[in-house]
Amino acid sequence: MQKKDLWNTTVFQTSPIIQQLRPLTQFFDTFEDWPKIADYKARFVEQGLKITPVPQSGKINTFEEQYEPRVYLKKELQTRTCNWHDFFNAMIWLRFPRTKKTLNHLHFNKASKRSRGSNRSWLENKITQFDECGAVLICKDNKLLKLVEQHQWQSLFIDNADKFKNSFECVIFGHAIFEKALSPYIGLTCHCLMIADEKLLEKIKNGHYTELDSHLAEIWEEQLSRQRPQFQPFPILGLPGYWPQQNMDFYKNTSYFRKKPEKN
Repeated sequence: MQKKDLWNTTVFQTSPIIQQLRPLTQFFDTFEDWPKIADYKARFVEQGLKITPVPQSGKINTFEEQYEPRVYLKKELQTRTCNWHDFFNAMIWLRFPRTKKTLNHLHFNKASKRSRGSNRSWLENKITQFDECGAVLICKDNKLLKLVEQHQWQSLFIDNADKFKNSFECVIFGHAIFEKALSPYIGLTCHCLMIADEKLLEKIKNGHYTELDSHLAEIWEEQLSRQRPQFQPFPILGLPGYWPQQNMDFYKNTSYFRKKPEKN
């Protein structure tokens, strides 16, 4: 029997991570219990998505019945009700429909070409990693991104704390990150792509995600599908306001704010 998660709409406004989805989650504020499949369908139709949420199927007997193939072949998104993981996945489909579609196509194309039971390709693994735990770091210029790249966490989060409001944005893509944010813990880490683009940053700051969605889809189609991507680990709880006790001892915790690994 499917485990039923506890429905709680207060997290939509109390979690700084889940607040990123506020324009989408506010639709569900008045729901006293979990959305039904029909509720998800209505939201998808309103936004013109050609994907239809459907109940999760039972036993899977063929490749075509698996999750990703079913999205690609039948345009059906298997969605568990009473489940935070699938709730947040639906929200990301609403925010990044083109990127989600692109990842599904790339995943299906790779999976359909290998023999049944064989190991997944590096591309399938990287897609899954980004789909579950990915994020995009967007800055006005490369200065802050260089600090991220070099794991200069104290310089980034403390010395440049005043820059985050206008010059930096961490846009979460991975729906598992939102699920983990229900009970955040030291160690919560995103795997990120980094973009220096002032105009794109301004769009995000104003709540417009269409351009980022198109840009992400193009990056995956033209670059990341052809060469193995190396995502940047990012300790997201270091962002101002993302953890209750952000004192010096917090940022000195090298088990979380790790040094950059030395090259062999």
